[in-house]
Amino acid sequence: MAGLRPEDMLGRFPHQLSGGQRQRIMVARAMLMHPKVILADEPVSMVDASLRATILESLMKLKRELGISVVYITHDLTTAYQVSQNIYILYRGSVAEVGNVEKVIKDPLHPYTKLLVNSIPLPDPDIRWGTTTDVNVTPVLAGAMTESGHGCKFANRCPFVMAECHQQHPPLYRTNDDRAVACFLYKKEPQVDGSMMAEFLST
Repeated sequence: MAGLRPEDMLGRFPHQLSGGQRQRIMVARAMLMHPKVILADEPVSMVDASLRATILESLMKLKRELGISVVYITHDLTTAYQVSQNIYILYRGSVAEVGNVEKVIKDPLHPYTKLLVNSIPLPDPDIRWGTTTDVNVTPVLAGAMTESGHGCKFANRCPFVMAECHQQHPPLYRTNDDRAVACFLYKKEPQVDGSMMAEFLST
């Protein structure tokens, strides 16, 4: 199920296996317990692009065929987009934006999410270094990554910072049925508490 042949794996030590084989063995070990949820923390960070695709497909196959939920933790937005239904964007341990992955990645609302999405290289040879065709690029001030213990953690680096950003951490504002953003730019929208998040992400 994990894409390995037992006769090739049994009796071998970790140093005799490739990075991709070791990652697959970790998937197989997780499956031994017949889990309902797999917490996959950077499962493809140490493998090349071809192996990355096959390992992610293995995880998605387990989800489809066995009904296993996968919590996928990564710094790689491109793979998160490929395998996720919903996504949480975290900045320094706090939720910046949450919602349907298609909407969050294709139309980011939080300034930090915009920064992340716009940092993904575009495979277009006509775009030269230092230029862009994306009108939604968000400039980020070169502020230090410091925080005072209260207020928005992104405030010192945000080009849209307001006085209230330094005074309190913004709550999550619900911008539509399956989207919420922790930013005072959307303070006219209704607030979302933790008990509501699972409900609107399931729609």
